[in-house]
Amino acid sequence: MRIRPKPLCLLGLCLVFCAIPATAETSRQRQVLPDETLWRIATEIRPDLSVSMSQVMQAIRELNPQAFQQGDPNQLRHGIILQLPSREQMMQQNPELAEQVMADARAALLASSVRQSSTITQVDTAELPSKNSRPAVVIAEPQPTWQSEAATATKAPQIVSSSADNTMGVSNHAAPTVAVTEPGPGFWQQVEWFSQLNLMPRWYPQTGLQQQAQWHSSVSFELEGYWQSDDRSHTLVFSPYMRWDQRDSARHLLDISEAYWLYFGGDWELRAGINKVFWGAVESQRLVDVINQRDLLDRPDGESKLGQPMLQLSLIRDYGTVQAYLLPYFRERKFAGEKGRLRLPQPVDTSAALYESRHKRSHLDWALRWSQQFSSLDLGLSYFQGTAREPVLLPTEQSLLPFYPQLKQLGLDAQWVLGSWLWKTEAVYRHTEQEHSKALVTGFEYTQVGINDHFWDLGWLLEYQYDSRGLGAATIAQNDVFVGWRLALNDAAGSEILFGMMQDLDRSHSRSAYLEASTRLGERLRLRVDGWLFHSRYPDELLYWLRRDDYIQLTLEYYF
Repeated sequence: MRIRPKPLCLLGLCLVFCAIPATAETSRQRQVLPDETLWRIATEIRPDLSVSMSQVMQAIRELNPQAFQQGDPNQLRHGIILQLPSREQMMQQNPELAEQVMADARAALLASSVRQSSTITQVDTAELPSKNSRPAVVIAEPQPTWQSEAATATKAPQIVSSSADNTMGVSNHAAPTVAVTEPGPGFWQQVEWFSQLNLMPRWYPQTGLQQQAQWHSSVSFELEGYWQSDDRSHTLVFSPYMRWDQRDSARHLLDISEAYWLYFGGDWELRAGINKVFWGAVESQRLVDVINQRDLLDRPDGESKLGQPMLQLSLIRDYGTVQAYLLPYFRERKFAGEKGRLRLPQPVDTSAALYESRHKRSHLDWALRWSQQFSSLDLGLSYFQGTAREPVLLPTEQSLLPFYPQLKQLGLDAQWVLGSWLWKTEAVYRHTEQEHSKALVTGFEYTQVGINDHFWDLGWLLEYQYDSRGLGAATIAQNDVFVGWRLALNDAAGSEILFGMMQDLDRSHSRSAYLEASTRLGERLRLRVDGWLFHSRYPDELLYWLRRDDYIQLTLEYYF
């Protein structure tokens, strides 16, 4: 099968996005208005729910160190002009480090609040009420600049009694001065909600191997609720997700992406509920990222995940951050149905899944991870023991049966920033009763800032992929090289393009390519373009069964 003309279609889409004119520098700026907080600004410019609020806030701080008094996220200077970060700059923030910085800010704010509450409010004698006047009302201090105003603390009124021997010299007949905070909103009024509705038409240039249709459309909706207690030590997050597909009922999904309680104790955190965990550093394939099940029906690259029930304890120490996970319930991988695309020649019977553990889905998995930043080096070590997220597919006469073995995995991830160079590595050692295997992805990203006298940034990516399982691996990368380009226009619309190709080094006719592009259409709309190409002439590898499943997908995201 010839695919030479098809990359031209993707290239054409790239040119369409590149043709979007770069705006002046002021279009990437924003003035901080009175009473605005870092949280509110981060909420406004957050591109989508895959970027955490901590990453957005940390990216703003790094781009605008002059905007914060003494570098404190709680002290944003009003009236100053902010340089707004791109989505790429947000994603480059280490999620754990960004969360730690904001957690430290919460701790500092909490300590400051305690000190303030223990101090008696003093009132100027010139403003004290007369004998017949009503009690004076003192309004509570303004909100911290990094946190949402919805988390307003509700305090009991403080009464400062008047006596003859007080330092104010107030007469005993003077009415008492009452310091009253404004009544705080109820619980539901304090919850912040973010909603996202996606319309996703997908077009396949060819009919499938099993004569599946060329047009497949789907709709998804995600709701995220966020609440934080008055002292900012308790956080609740709730995020349901729904997806409906026009043709493939296997892609229908009604799920809880996140639903957890987080307690912050200064230098430690406890999280309980359903959450998504992101480990790793490389672009082309996440080897160490083993906590959540992949949602391959959403994206074939495995970047989409299903929520995982867990109990997580994080200890933030000088020697690094240590995280421990208990995972009491396992979520199986879903596969395309009979009418779906990106499927194997035989259907996968998920209703008859097999497990090595007699506890099946209820097996208690656990994991540990240590991470630390050494100047420009981010280093992580992880260990996982439990049910493998990646099943072994056992052939039968009618279908394939997924078998989930017990897995022990030791992982290493590292990221080293050296000027314009970003060096990345992920390596794992896996052990099951059936096999022992090793895998490695290593490479770099080099960024050219301000190319062609524009504000555009161009990143060059090169990574090598290795898996000792060879063709027995469930991935398409066993001895491959990945080459990619990332273009950030740094315009007001946050336009970005990523194009990557993976070439098998053992087989010249085995390759794949993908495109990701996005731009904002106003304040509430974002347009995304995703495309994949698959090419193989070898029936013994996975790519061969996807050779007619090249596709282009348009996604219109509406935020409200």
